[in-house]
Amino acid sequence: MSRLSEDEPGAAPVTVEQADAVAGAQVGERRPRRRVRRLAWLAWPVGLAAAAIVLYVCYLHVSRTEQVSSDGASQALQAWDMLHGNLLLHGWTVEDLSFYTIELPVYMIVEAIRGLSPDALHMVAALIYTLLVLLAALLARGRAKGREGVLRALIAAGIMIAPQLGPGAFILIFQPDHVGTQVPLLAAWLLIDRAPQRWYVPVAVGTILAWAQVADRIAVLNGVVPLAVVCAVRAYQGLVQRREPVISRWFELSLAVAALASVEAASIAVRLIRDHGGYNVLPFNTALATLSSMPDHIWLAVGGVFGLYGADFFGMPLGLAAGLALLHLAGLALAALALWRVISRFFSCDDLIAQVLAVGILIMVGAYLLSAIPVTYYSARYLACVLPGGAVLAGRMLAGPIMKARLVPVLTVLLAGYLAALGYSVTKPPVPAVSQDLASWLAARHLTYGLTGYGLANATTLASNGTVSLRPVTWQGNDVSAGPYEFDRAWYDPLAHDADFVVLLAPPGPLDWIWDSQVRATFGPPEHTYHFAKYVIMTWDKNLLTGLSPSASAG
Repeated sequence: MSRLSEDEPGAAPVTVEQADAVAGAQVGERRPRRRVRRLAWLAWPVGLAAAAIVLYVCYLHVSRTEQVSSDGASQALQAWDMLHGNLLLHGWTVEDLSFYTIELPVYMIVEAIRGLSPDALHMVAALIYTLLVLLAALLARGRAKGREGVLRALIAAGIMIAPQLGPGAFILIFQPDHVGTQVPLLAAWLLIDRAPQRWYVPVAVGTILAWAQVADRIAVLNGVVPLAVVCAVRAYQGLVQRREPVISRWFELSLAVAALASVEAASIAVRLIRDHGGYNVLPFNTALATLSSMPDHIWLAVGGVFGLYGADFFGMPLGLAAGLALLHLAGLALAALALWRVISRFFSCDDLIAQVLAVGILIMVGAYLLSAIPVTYYSARYLACVLPGGAVLAGRMLAGPIMKARLVPVLTVLLAGYLAALGYSVTKPPVPAVSQDLASWLAARHLTYGLTGYGLANATTLASNGTVSLRPVTWQGNDVSAGPYEFDRAWYDPLAHDADFVVLLAPPGPLDWIWDSQVRATFGPPEHTYHFAKYVIMTWDKNLLTGLSPSASAG
């Protein structure tokens, strides 16, 4: 049997066998293509999983180069308390942010597996920063596919991949301060960017924003306000300037409403926690900067941003560390260029996520400069959003132009240098907690419950894996009370605990400002006084908790 070709009338007849052979060949060609597509579809999750494992191991080593201090130890002790039934942290007084819905759940998971130890802090920090880098890469990729999608992700991840040893590592992969807040925010932006425009997206985004605010009120400035402002601008452009129907801008309007509603939802959640006997949060510092302090604030902001990007070469001697810092200037330059591209064409930019990130960076830098918060280099933790935000902007805004300019080989060299910087950091030896030696000394002499200043208290407790309990106290004259923050009032109950020693730092430090004369005036002459390293340990044959002010164990 035969038939004429349908494409060419009058052509030589084609047999059924020939047609079947051609069809079979076409099917055979499609099968390898399908396999390639399936492999490509699997490449992203498999690649992300492999990257997550490698990055986590590297960041764990980098985190261990920093000494565990009382700020991080406080979060570990709170999570340990929650893990043992005190889910609302009854009796706890925390600083101006609680970490309750972000870091503390991660601590609980890690401590359920690892137990209470200083290394739990390093593990949590490494997990959170690994997740932040991967989320930044995914958000930078956006909906781009192929080479551009890969390049976008690599630019964002590359800029963030190698935090600088010292202050950079302390802020980004160690201290639980505002860095973890960027994880739910990036997750919210990723949902807006990748999910279809359905009714449940604004609801989910509002829920995520409220969740972040319960842990950290900074999320209002770098999450709620940028989203509400950008969505309001886009809605105004469509409804007023272009006279589009309201339904055409329902998504932006819904996101703006969800963002604003999240503030009230978070306030209600915190109030419910407090009304049910949960933790107490100290007031947030809302004081404005004085005019005379602005030059210092500007330089602290500049140094902090350079440090976040791993490019803080100021004051370094020439050498490998300075060279790696100078190499990181490329990442900072890319982020700055991307930010400028968004700002310069803000009202014509069709990338909502880029607009939100740019506005968030500007708001946080402005708020930082105008507030009374900048005091030291480490105040840069309040600018944590500048790093992932700038990295994502660089990926989304510059990948296409870089490909057109054929600069991918240059970026490949830079990425290799960044990976070398990460390798250099990983080779550094770990360091013990700030008071690991004190914890071991006290445990060896069966001194298990005592009092000290905030700087030594929770850090020593964690360093001893909980076998020694040092509780923070504050002296005002000869009056001693609990705190000043990150403490549980149950620790000071004389019916439940017996504190028989005080540890002093010699000389006193900023977080341990307690003098020998104050201790003696309050508790009387000690039975024994020991001198060990930089510590003075004074012991009594009585329960010192009975000498605290009446408010210490109230509540």
